[in-house]
Amino acid sequence: MQARNRAGRYHRVCVIKIGGSVITDKRTFKLNYAIANSIAEEIAAAVNNGIKVGIVLGGGSYGHVASSNARVLDAPPADALTLVTMYMFELALAMADILASKGVKPVVYPPHSFCDPNGLVPRCNWNSVLRDMKVGVTPLVYGDVYACGENWCIVSGDELAIEMACSLGSPLVVYVTDVDGVIGTDGKVIDEILVDELEESSIVEQKTANKIDVTGGIKRKLDAIRANRCPTLREILVINGLREGNTYAALMGHGSGTRIIL
Repeated sequence: MQARNRAGRYHRVCVIKIGGSVITDKRTFKLNYAIANSIAEEIAAAVNNGIKVGIVLGGGSYGHVASSNARVLDAPPADALTLVTMYMFELALAMADILASKGVKPVVYPPHSFCDPNGLVPRCNWNSVLRDMKVGVTPLVYGDVYACGENWCIVSGDELAIEMACSLGSPLVVYVTDVDGVIGTDGKVIDEILVDELEESSIVEQKTANKIDVTGGIKRKLDAIRANRCPTLREILVINGLREGNTYAALMGHGSGTRIIL
C-alpha cells in the first residue's frame, strides 16, 4: 500500500520530525518510553506497508536542557559541544533501539559529522543516507550542535527535516508534536493554510509547562521551512503524536492536524 495525500497523489518516501516534547518528559534526560514505543510501532507499521521513512528527532529534555545549561554557564565551545552531542546521541540511540525492537532497521547519522550549516540551511551531505536507504535502512538524525567560528551553534530538527525531505524526494514532512496542530488566534486548530499566509501574527505559540526551547519555537519552524523549501516538497503536516494512530495515519497520507501547503 502506498501513502496518499489529500490531492490523491501517491508517495513512498516520508520524512517525520518527532518533537522532543513528545518522546521525552519534563525531567532532565528522561525518555518517555510508553510514547516512544507507541510512535515506533506506528512507524514500523508504515514501513511494513512500503513507506520509506526518514526520521528526525527534536532535543526535548536532552538537547534543549543541555544547550540551555551550557549557555547559562557560559561554557567554552568545546565543553558545550561535548555536552550536547553526547546527550543527543544518547537520545538517538535510545530511540533507535526501540525502533529496532519493532522491526525497523535504523541507522543513526550525527549531523555534526556530515553537515556544514550556514544559518538556517543545514547543508548536509545526504549521499550516504540515500545509499544506505537502498538496502532498507531507516535513517535517523537529530537536532545537533556544531562549531561555528570560535563559538558553537545549533542546527535544529526543523531545518534538518525540510532539507532531508528535499534530498530524499519526500513530498511531505510530518511534524509530530504534543498539540493538535497550529492554533489560530481564535483558539481553534487551523485545518489547512498556505505557508505564505502563515504569519506569526495569525498563530498562537503553544507553551508547555517546564519546557525549554532553545531553537525559537514556531518562528524558527516557519523560517526553517522558507529557508529550505524546494519544488518537490509540497506540504507540512503538523499532528498530535500523543493521539493513538495519528502518526501512522500521517505517514500513510491522511493524518489529522494542520496541513501547511507549500
